[in-house]
Amino acid sequence: MSDEDLGEEEDTGQWIGEYEGDRNEKLERHGIGKAILPNKDTYEGSYMYGKRDGYGVYRFHTKAARNARYQGEYYQARKQGMGKFIYPDGSRYEGQWVNDLKDGSGKYYYTNGDVYEGEWSKGLRHGKGRYTYAADKTFYEGSWRKGKWEGFGEFHFCNYKYVGRFRDNKMYGYGKFVFDTRCELHGQYFLDDKDALVLMDLATEAALVRIDEDKKGGEDETADDTEPQYRMPPSPPPIGPTHFEASQLTRLYVMTPEEEEEARLVEQLNSLREKVEAQIKAKQEAEMRRADAEAARWARLEAERVTEEILAEAEEIHGEEEHAGKPVDVPKEGEEEAIDKEEAEAGGGSDAEEGEPGPVGSSAVLEGSETALQEAEGGEEAPAE
Repeated sequence: MSDEDLGEEEDTGQWIGEYEGDRNEKLERHGIGKAILPNKDTYEGSYMYGKRDGYGVYRFHTKAARNARYQGEYYQARKQGMGKFIYPDGSRYEGQWVNDLKDGSGKYYYTNGDVYEGEWSKGLRHGKGRYTYAADKTFYEGSWRKGKWEGFGEFHFCNYKYVGRFRDNKMYGYGKFVFDTRCELHGQYFLDDKDALVLMDLATEAALVRIDEDKKGGEDETADDTEPQYRMPPSPPPIGPTHFEASQLTRLYVMTPEEEEEARLVEQLNSLREKVEAQIKAKQEAEMRRADAEAARWARLEAERVTEEILAEAEEIHGEEEHAGKPVDVPKEGEEEAIDKEEAEAGGGSDAEEGEPGPVGSSAVLEGSETALQEAEGGEEAPAE
């Protein structure tokens, strides 16, 4: 079952399925949460702005994919980064993902015990890798293209190995068998049916082929049609059975200590280069993720600001329209004096309530002060008598 067949249920909406966890001010799933989707699949992990983003665990519960699960990194609701996928048949993949597909370096464990470890591209074995067969412990190590042996590689048997060219999962072209008896058998693999396809050597495989494109409207009519356009062939065609024809048997070439040291240094250098390239790629992906998240955040803030401004302008316009349409009350003759009188009375009452003395209150206070002064003077004279 391919990665495309095991598609995960969408849960980017606010109320799709059942959800328990954090939300943002927009009520989007944001933070840590757990969701039960309509097809009964479950996801538990990190969300960002309503989408699976960060580390999480997705478990399949449909009949076709029961017991399958993915645990690893997400980005914008897609598997992206490092992750582990356990398939319904029990096989599993551990490695890098890009856009929901195996892409980068990874290791696949098959149910029959076979193991592939190497590079992937768009869900297929592509690049450098090693496939080990559990039944007889043989293995192929070399170049892969779109899931098949393609290019230079080595196939190791129990006591000898083949080193040479491969195509369509077959030994094809020039190569040699290297035996433990310290000898090499050089030769070439041919098609059993030589009329089916002419043998292609390295120069022919690398040759450019012309693109036959129909001229359509809108293209540059001034282009020089005499100069052909070229491209590399997308993938070599499949081939039939092959057979080996030996050319010569030689002694096994043994490298000198200097050559062995040079080979070791070259291997270390290539390994170091691969690690540095992987670190640079991971750093670039992390920076892209941070930049995308920051851009999304600023876009949301800008949208909120513009929305608030539009609402404020709408309220202001609505208020002006209401004020312009409201009738103005004009007091009639004789009503102005009554209104002034009522305001004066209300003002006096409020002054009294607040404790501010009026004319009467001021006289009472003055009389009380004189009486208190006389009593004090009388009290001071009493001891003298």
